[in-house]
Amino acid sequence: MSRAVRVLTLLPLLALAPALAQAGWIIDWSTTAVNQKGERMAAQRATQSIAGNRVRMQQPEVTTIADYAQDRFTLINPSKQYFWSGSIDEYVSDMSAQRQNAMRDRTSKLPIPQKKKDEVAAKKAADGGKPPTIDLAKLPPVSLSSTGQTEKIAGYDTEKYEAKVDGELFQEIWIAPALDLSSDLDAVRFLAQQQKTGAAMLGKSSKQYNALYNNEQYRALLAKGFVLKTITHHLAGSFERAATSVKQADVPASDFVVPENYRKVRLADLFDPPPTPASAPRPTGPPEARKPAKLK
Repeated sequence: MSRAVRVLTLLPLLALAPALAQAGWIIDWSTTAVNQKGERMAAQRATQSIAGNRVRMQQPEVTTIADYAQDRFTLINPSKQYFWSGSIDEYVSDMSAQRQNAMRDRTSKLPIPQKKKDEVAAKKAADGGKPPTIDLAKLPPVSLSSTGQTEKIAGYDTEKYEAKVDGELFQEIWIAPALDLSSDLDAVRFLAQQQKTGAAMLGKSSKQYNALYNNEQYRALLAKGFVLKTITHHLAGSFERAATSVKQADVPASDFVVPENYRKVRLADLFDPPPTPASAPRPTGPPEARKPAKLK
């Protein structure tokens, strides 16, 4: 084959090379809690890998893997080399059951009237371990509006929006219209999983989150671009999450798989001493997709 022919044969492959080398995204985040006095806590760093509708969020003490295509969720304790993995419905059910057990332990020491009241609340929260549901008709109203303010974040131009729930400022959102991750992260599936996990929340913030997750304006906003910064306001203060670096990168499939030597445990035992090896569940092999969900 002549050199000219070889070059012509290679040209299509060379044209594809940049796309093949950038099959995903890596985003570095900084999260900061602010108390009611306005005092900022130490910032925590996290790295997020996104590819093929799967999201891995690596933090100092825990790593999560969300698979939005398979509707699966994985939690990893790297220091103990433990992990839990299952469907998002199983995760929500396990969390609800844990909450019910914790409340039952607490109410066992309370006076009878208060004990009965809390037991009823616990039963409603867990509902026998079934995934809870949200009554959309009872959610508070949400209003989303642009502030007209702009800010450069991680190299991208962003527009600031404010989300008010029941008339109160709940979340400030900076979105980058030019940052399109739709080929690697499906916003519709992401929101569907957020709606399921949100249903298991408790407290005032739970209603605010659920109202936001189920709002059509919010869904349309997420379709407009990628959120690079949020400030969420709650009773104890606020929580800020901002991207510090965004880059396209080749994200290996292994990033979304639990190491084979890690031990699968119950969700309740992920950060506590697990059952003895004889009774503890063992992984039968890494699931095809173990990762934190899809973006954002």
